[in-house]
Order: sequence, then C-alpha cells, then structure tokens
Amino acid sequence: MDALAGDHRCLAPDHLGFGQSPKPPDADYRVVAHQRRFGETLDRLDLEPAIFVLHDFGTAIALPWMLAHPRRVRGVLLCNTFLWPAQGPLRWLFGFYSTAFGRWLYRVGNLSAKYLLPSAWGTAKPLDPELHAQYLAPFADRDSRYATAALPGELVGATLAEMEPQSSALGQWPVRAVWGMSDPFLGSRELDRWRQILPGLVVDTVALAGHFVAEEAPETVQRAVRALSARPNVEIQPH
Repeated sequence: MDALAGDHRCLAPDHLGFGQSPKPPDADYRVVAHQRRFGETLDRLDLEPAIFVLHDFGTAIALPWMLAHPRRVRGVLLCNTFLWPAQGPLRWLFGFYSTAFGRWLYRVGNLSAKYLLPSAWGTAKPLDPELHAQYLAPFADRDSRYATAALPGELVGATLAEMEPQSSALGQWPVRAVWGMSDPFLGSRELDRWRQILPGLVVDTVALAGHFVAEEAPETVQRAVRALSARPNVEIQPH
C-alpha cells in the first residue's frame, strides 16, 4: 500500500475481531456477518470502480457485494484465496476446531497467529520475531481471539459450499492472481482449481512465498495491481 498510495486510493478494511478493530466476545463472526459489515462499509464510501485484492477468506467476504455492484468493480487480484469448503485432512482438522472444545483450545492456545501463521510462511521474506510479534499483538489474550476461533468452523460449514458455484462469476471482470507456491494450505492444488474455473487467468507465482504473499512478495502484488489499473475500465452490464 505504501508503494501504491502515491497514485492510488488504497483501502484496507479491518474486519471486526481482527487487527485494531474491537473484539467483542458476543459478536457474530460468521462469514455471512463479515459479508454484511463489509457491504455496509463499502455502501458508505464514495468508491469509484475499484480493484479488489482478495486473500484467504477475502473472496467469500467481498463477493456478494461485488456481484450486487458489478459496475463498482474494475478488476480482481486473487492472492492465495478460495471459495469452497476444506477437503481431505484439512476438513477433519478444522472440523475438530469447530467443536466447542476445539474453539476453546483455539482461543487458549492462540493457534491461528502463534502456530498456523508461521507454518504457512515461506522463505522469500523470513518471519523474524519482530514481524511475528506484530501479528500476535492483536490477539494478546484469549478474549481477543473469538474471531479467529470462529473461522475453522466456516471452512467446513455450508456457507462456502453454497457460494462455490459463484466462483466463475469473477470472470466478468479483469482478473489476475499472485500466488505463493510454498503455502501448505492453499498452494498449487487451489491455484489449479482457479485456473479451471477462470480460463485464461493471468498468474504470477512466487516459488518461495507462502500464504501471506502480499507480505512476503509485496513488489509482485504491486506490479499486478498496476497491471490491472492500467487497463481501461470496462462497463459491466448488470445481470
């Protein structure tokens, strides 16, 4: 964002329960609630046709608003993201973490930021202790981790299964991908799936980057955003 802000308006929504946003223990942290809050936020913004950089759950959170406002979307950049339920061993693992005991364990152990994050990091940009501390800081105690503890259940829930048929709708806009190939969770298999869904998808792969490709290979992401913003804005007809 620092590199793009000189000639782009850059917005980074801070979802409820994450980053510096409030983390109420009784809030609704399901994907559908994130979708609603995201949509309400964008409805209040004076948003010109925008490029959406979608990472991890970002596609599931943003897509309903994008489909409802196709003319407000100029392009899409996919970064190690998905729109379907977890499969195989991951489905079993996150199914366990979606139980009451699993959610409690997730909160007490801070499993997402403390363990899953470094395991998904590549070697393009080492995750040194200072950088890791920035990711740990927003989740300093168990009562700040309700949002992260809610997401494993979403990986095996019905919301993503219902949304999966909508994935091809991304093809109505110019779309590219930047993919960290050392991501153990959303790696080459998921990228191949996007290529099948979106024929002709332009992809920049980063062999040594993991799941957090925007952090690990920011220059590649920046170039992809600039490539999308250089395209003329195409008038999208509403369905």
